[in-house]
Amino acid sequence: MDVQQAVEGSTSVASTDDFSDGKRDGQKKFVMGPGDSFEGKLTYDGSVTVGGRCEGELHVTGNVEVTSAANVKALIEGANVTLKGSVEGLVTAKDKLTLGRNAKLSGDVQVKRLQIDDGATFNGHIRMGDFEQHASGG
Repeated sequence: MDVQQAVEGSTSVASTDDFSDGKRDGQKKFVMGPGDSFEGKLTYDGSVTVGGRCEGELHVTGNVEVTSAANVKALIEGANVTLKGSVEGLVTAKDKLTLGRNAKLSGDVQVKRLQIDDGATFNGHIRMGDFEQHASGG
């Protein structure tokens, strides 16, 4: 049976995963479990969930979720970024960054919208607003 193809082809199926916003549109999803590790640069046209150890760069067109079990030292770029675990590095969310109650973020952030839940920790600088090319400087 091609149940997965039927679900992907349907536009009215209720999603039970973490990315149940209306913009999912059958987008691809890459999932790393708690025992998985990644080192390097990932450019992915879809959404990514990091549940293990990750070092390097994640350039994602869709959403990025870092679970509470994850340990990430990476540059992260995505449409919506949700952090529930430990992250060290630059984070760019083209729409919204959410720091869950147990999130630990150490690094600078560029976002359009920001949500920080009670209990989250953040050390770094925030640049909010529209995304424009800007000259590097201090």
